[in-house]
Amino acid sequence: MQTKAVTALYDYWTRQRGDRLVPPRSAIEPADIAAILPDVFILEHSRLHDPRFRLAGTRLCAQFGRELKGTAFDALFAPDQRNRIARITENVMAHGAPATMQIQLVDGTLETTEAEIVLLPLASKGRVADRIIGAFAPLPGQRQPLAAFRYATLGALSVIDPSRRHAAAGHRPAIPMPASIMAIRPPALGQTVSRVLHLRIFEGGRQARDTREH
Repeated sequence: MQTKAVTALYDYWTRQRGDRLVPPRSAIEPADIAAILPDVFILEHSRLHDPRFRLAGTRLCAQFGRELKGTAFDALFAPDQRNRIARITENVMAHGAPATMQIQLVDGTLETTEAEIVLLPLASKGRVADRIIGAFAPLPGQRQPLAAFRYATLGALSVIDPSRRHAAAGHRPAIPMPASIMAIRPPALGQTVSRVLHLRIFEGGRQARDTREH
């Protein structure tokens, strides 16, 4: 994690989580993160649509030149990546596993800006993760864009092991992941999650806890 907003939100989320897999929405107090609120957003799970913005910070909306509340998160990305982005957000909620994304933004003049996004699961109903709180920030040293961002492309994805409780964000390197991994769907009931290096591989044949809402 390389930006103040992303690092601060991850560390706050970790403190509010405590010994739980996922913190409840009620544990998040806007006043506690007032300094980064313009860069913060909340995504809401929907059975009919891909995860959508329930709230979006003023700076995030300004950078894309429009109000984002109610729009699909994956609509910020190039059309050929939207299915992958939707599946990534669904996996964050399904497994209670935070993720960071290294992205490239293209503005109206076709100039590019590097940025990062963190996606952190929240539960609004019991212990089921059905929301995501996140932060968006251009990387340090990036120029001020001359026009609003038109779309983003995903460069790298890093999934953080949810069992690493109370770990500070620090400067975590992003792990490049091939399209086949980024497009993987959450496992169904009866599947488990194993890890090969730092990649999450879903296997069948053994019973496991599924945190998806049914």
